[in-house]
Amino acid sequence: MMRKMMALTLFAACTGCAVNSPLPKGPSAYSTIAPEGVAVRPASYLIGPLDTVNVSVFQHPELTVEEATVDPAGRLPLPLLGSVSAAGKSPDQLESELEIKFATYIIDPNVTVSVNSISQRIIVEGAVNQPGVFDIRGNASLLEALAMAESPTNVADLDEIFVFREVGGQVQGARFDLQRIRAGIDADPAIIAGDRIVVGINEVASAYQEYFAAPIFNIFRIF
Repeated sequence: MMRKMMALTLFAACTGCAVNSPLPKGPSAYSTIAPEGVAVRPASYLIGPLDTVNVSVFQHPELTVEEATVDPAGRLPLPLLGSVSAAGKSPDQLESELEIKFATYIIDPNVTVSVNSISQRIIVEGAVNQPGVFDIRGNASLLEALAMAESPTNVADLDEIFVFREVGGQVQGARFDLQRIRAGIDADPAIIAGDRIVVGINEVASAYQEYFAAPIFNIFRIF
C-alpha cells in the first residue's frame, strides 16, 4: 500500500512531464512543417516508397520497365542493374544516375523516367488508439491524420506530437502541442504523403494507470 501511495504522489508531481526533445517546437516548428493550406510539395516531385514508375531506355526495349514499384526501402528493381536506390530523387536525377549505370553495358544510354502513380500514404504511431498506415488524398492536416488513427490515447502526451518528413533526402522533424492546436492558438500543420506522425506517451501516467482503474474504496483503514 505504501508503494502505491508513493506512486500516486510521484504521478501527481510529474503529471504533464514531457520528454526533452531537441526537435523544434512552437513557431520554429512551422519552418519545417508548414501550416495547413500552405503549398508544401517540392517543385520537382521526389520519388517515394510504393510509387510506381516507368523506366524507358531508348532502343533497348529489353531494359524498359513499366509500372515498376519502388519497394518500402526505397529501391527499384531493374534489368541488368538489379535493385537501385530511387526514393528521395527526382525523375531527372534518377535518369542521370541510370544513364551512368547503364553505360557499363550499352553505348550512350538514353533513359527516361516518369512517375506513373504516387503513393499517398502516411504513418501514425505511438500513443494512438489505432496506429497504422493511412491513405490520404492530396494534403491533410495533423488533426485529420490523428482522427484517422482514432485520436490519442488517454496516456498520450499531447505536448509531444512529432511529425517527421523527408526534405531534400534528409529526415527532418518538428514537435507540436495538440492542445494549443485544438484551441486554435497554433495553426494545424499540413501533413503530406510520406509523413510519419508519432504521438508521445506520458511515461508516468502509463506506468501507474492501473492504480487509477482500481476502485478507491478500502484505500484507508479506520482504526
